[in-house]
Amino acid sequence: MTKQKKPNFIIIGAMKAATTSLYTYLKQHPDVFMTAIKEPMFFNNFQKNNNFKVHGRKTKKITTFEQYYQLFNDVKNEKAIGEASPAYISNEECPSLIQQHLPNIKIIAILRQPVARAYSNFLHARRADREPLTDFETAFNKESERKDENWSPLYHYKGKGYYTEQLELYYNLFQKENIKILLFEDLIKNPIKSTQDVFKFLNIDNSFIPDISKKANVSGTPKGIFGWIIMKLRYYNLIPNIQFRNYLPEFMIQFIFNSAYKKASPLAPALKKRLTHTFYKEDILKLEKLIGKDLQNWLS
Repeated sequence: MTKQKKPNFIIIGAMKAATTSLYTYLKQHPDVFMTAIKEPMFFNNFQKNNNFKVHGRKTKKITTFEQYYQLFNDVKNEKAIGEASPAYISNEECPSLIQQHLPNIKIIAILRQPVARAYSNFLHARRADREPLTDFETAFNKESERKDENWSPLYHYKGKGYYTEQLELYYNLFQKENIKILLFEDLIKNPIKSTQDVFKFLNIDNSFIPDISKKANVSGTPKGIFGWIIMKLRYYNLIPNIQFRNYLPEFMIQFIFNSAYKKASPLAPALKKRLTHTFYKEDILKLEKLIGKDLQNWLS
């Protein structure tokens, strides 16, 4: 009987912290297998019927181990077998579920300045036609009200930025040497070095150089009728982001997206600083000690 293939590493998040980029880079390595579905979100949905409120369509969920392990049926001789579900980091039940069923797994987390991450999350929801509000700060401050109304974690813009309490759950359950923390800024500025650090963490050839030319999940808002059509095609998964990039050259993809989307307005520095110091300063200082990284640029 063939032994069931299982993952030996998981990218747990955070959402809008370049997890799709890292997924794309890792997938190129001959010793890495990544699931075709980039975000299975299995441990979020295992034995649950959340019925979260979502503005727009709902996606099909993977809720059983049979469905989950089928994602790894195509594993051949790859040494590193993984998946990337950014929602794992902010779900308090996921760490114990993962540890219970995959106790020796390696954990990778990418962290982004929390207000910048929240704003990108908001733009993502707006672009996907899932966020009815047009003002970021209003949506940011409506989180408690939305939680009371059982809105999807997609809209937990504020809460997802409290990384310390989220990561402590993982550090309490997994060996420290099996947890790899990356910073969004480092992955964006030096994607090859950051990815090679992950290769080393996964005990595979870290001299491999991935193609970093393809940009993933570029933010923006629909522009004109063409933008509206592209948004709806992606909304109904007729041109999903990852597969879309497998068939067209990068220059053509950039032309389509530049034609379909207008660049989002940047987050106002004053608003970013105010929200950071009001909601996240204490958590950022604790996080520095937990992960052993300098995060003062997140506060400046």
